[in-house]
Amino acid sequence: MQIAICDDDKAQIGALGRLLRIWGGRRGHTVDIREYTSAESFLFAYPDHPCGLLLLDIEMGQLSGMELAKKLRTAGDMLPIVFITGYSDYMGDGYEVEALHYLLKPVSDEKLFAVLDRYLKRRAPEKELVLSDGEGMIHLAPELILYCEAVGKKTHVHMRDGKVLIGDEGIGAFGSRLGAGFVSCHRSYIVNLRHVRSIGRTQVKLDGGAFVPLSRRLREEVNGKFVRYYAKGNESV
Repeated sequence: MQIAICDDDKAQIGALGRLLRIWGGRRGHTVDIREYTSAESFLFAYPDHPCGLLLLDIEMGQLSGMELAKKLRTAGDMLPIVFITGYSDYMGDGYEVEALHYLLKPVSDEKLFAVLDRYLKRRAPEKELVLSDGEGMIHLAPELILYCEAVGKKTHVHMRDGKVLIGDEGIGAFGSRLGAGFVSCHRSYIVNLRHVRSIGRTQVKLDGGAFVPLSRRLREEVNGKFVRYYAKGNESV
């Protein structure tokens, strides 16, 4: 699990990092933690070092955590954010940017672990799929699929590790078995919402820098499902 901490207080970063490692140890997960002491440094690194969750302090230097969150949302990026601050006055703003949760300092392990458990449950691996490639059956985990592409009468399944698996059924039939968390963004493409970084006017950006076409007709629907999936924790999109 890749989790970023952005806080201008190094002691706070250290405390949060320790809690994350404790939580990961108890849940049996390896937690890859990236630390940033300013919103600017996070924005600079984020395109090359994406994360799955951001623990974000609101009160920082020139660019506040709230301003950072608004920049991400304006760009169409629905990265799950947990705000961490010493003041409760910002809660309304947190809802505005669809924050996953809001924790007051000092952060207790009990409250942080509850938020992480909620996040983990939402991103829990789904049941495996079976893909027929004409020669045999391939078992794959849906959460590892980046996107699917229709090529002729077959479906090319692009995996997170760069592999491309070729199924012998059409994208319509294969897509009907993908379930929640996937959305058609074009007549020839289906994307995995958990790997969507941002949505533009004509393209969807995925983890790793890949871009797939976005149909003008489907843009509103894709945007709506994207927001609900990440902001509401609703897998039934």
